[in-house]
Amino acid sequence: MTKVLAVVPARGGSKGIPRKNVRLMAGQPLLAYVLLALQKAETVGRVVVSTDDEEIRAVALRYGADVIQRPPELAADHVTLDPVIYHAVEQVEADGYRPDVVLTIQPTSPLLKPETIDRAVRLLVESGAETVLSVVNETHLAWTTGADGRALPLYEQRVNRQQLPQRLRETGGVFASRRDIVTPAGRIGRDVRLLELDPIEGLDIDSVADWWVAEKALNRRRIVFRVDGSRAIGLGHVYRALTLAGHLLDHELLFLMRDDHPLGVELVRAAHYPLQTFSGDPVQAVAAVHADIVINDILDTEAEYIRALRDLGLFVVNFEDLGPGNHAAHLVINALYNPRFPERHMVWGPQYVDLRDEFYSAPLKVVMPDVRRVLVTFGGADPANLTEKTVLALAALPGTFEVQIVLGLAYEPRAALRALVETLGPRFEVREQVRDMSRRIHAADLVITSAGRTVYEVAAIGTPCIVMCQNAREQRHLFALAENGFVNLGLGADVPDDLLRETLARVIADAGQRQQMNQRMLAADIRGGTARVIRLIMDQYRIFESERER
Repeated sequence: MTKVLAVVPARGGSKGIPRKNVRLMAGQPLLAYVLLALQKAETVGRVVVSTDDEEIRAVALRYGADVIQRPPELAADHVTLDPVIYHAVEQVEADGYRPDVVLTIQPTSPLLKPETIDRAVRLLVESGAETVLSVVNETHLAWTTGADGRALPLYEQRVNRQQLPQRLRETGGVFASRRDIVTPAGRIGRDVRLLELDPIEGLDIDSVADWWVAEKALNRRRIVFRVDGSRAIGLGHVYRALTLAGHLLDHELLFLMRDDHPLGVELVRAAHYPLQTFSGDPVQAVAAVHADIVINDILDTEAEYIRALRDLGLFVVNFEDLGPGNHAAHLVINALYNPRFPERHMVWGPQYVDLRDEFYSAPLKVVMPDVRRVLVTFGGADPANLTEKTVLALAALPGTFEVQIVLGLAYEPRAALRALVETLGPRFEVREQVRDMSRRIHAADLVITSAGRTVYEVAAIGTPCIVMCQNAREQRHLFALAENGFVNLGLGADVPDDLLRETLARVIADAGQRQQMNQRMLAADIRGGTARVIRLIMDQYRIFESERER
């Protein structure tokens, strides 16, 4: 069996688009897309990321790749990929994995498909070639500039594009080489085969314009608004659908409306959105337009109707639905009414909070039976020095769990705290100026923090959390409560040391309570407004899509 090693070179020094490899594209870091494609590729045996950057390292590990630490001399702007790839191969071979084929996969190819990677490997193996490169056809009337500054044509005669000789450009997406030709000076042999890609799949992210195109391609879905408007039911549903449509122009949109509701039809027609009317069975009408997402704004739905849409493989979103169909929908958004018996797929009421980008792509926490890691973080300043209070309480408890302490930039008694930690042994670790809080929160089994911004970040991931407030103002914050999955001890300065120790011991020992805390956090909706609704729909759709693929 052919052993295939995939090396993804990802340095942190991008100039054209700063921090390019870890920036969010369509909800995930750019680097994530090639790592997910490599995971799905049938021919790839091992995946490593070569990097000099800690943030990139964190993303790579999150998405299942091994990491090769790139030395500084191989991370400079002038260094080509050849010695970088050779260094990674050497490191992997020193670890006992000896590949027959080495793939270079650029993180700037987010539209690369797993089957394309497999095609490249099979072409290399079956043809006996030494190298396979991915290319796109860019045959056009092209020009260059001579030494004298004059323009020179790169063609012999002006003919139609189809009549010009092929002009194939390397994409950098796939570069497959036999191991025996990979050296510090090169990865290309004498026998080279070309793998032509569709221009979209072959897109290489080098500019902001490239980024826009790729993000649009990754995000684009066919969304159908099933909505009606009339004097009897009003036009509010249509207006709301039009408002949402205005925020979903990146997608292919269609309004599907009954032809016996002319007022609503005229509204949509006047707004110049794609429109199709129907009479008869709405399920057949929806099935005929081949949607990915169906948004129903038709008041109360029947269960049979929603189940039939789901049987078509569609993601179903309902607005203001109090009918029996709301139990079968994937998502129910109800801004006006509180559900009498709310379910996890139902959201209601305005909720507003700004989350950092990294928390939108962070995985959700799965609660484990044992607490192995505790994260202590009390924000930028921690004026009440609740960090020290918590560390002393944890040190007094039995157990083998690790304690990671993250200090903010304005934390003043850092020297004293570090001296204290030195006396507590290797289980306790202090970190500063971290840039991957989402990874650390997810890696922890328990978080102890204050009632500020961090509680929203913790809730976005679902890690069980104990809260102590820094001051009276924080006590007025209403999110970090038991109903949202938190153990809130109130004002930290007033919390007796024995109560803190008892609470920590109880939560650490009680997996059932931590599981309940996790569930309540993940059930809390912390986004708001029209933008909240759009994000909620698309995030939930991605989960649906991922589950469907699995």
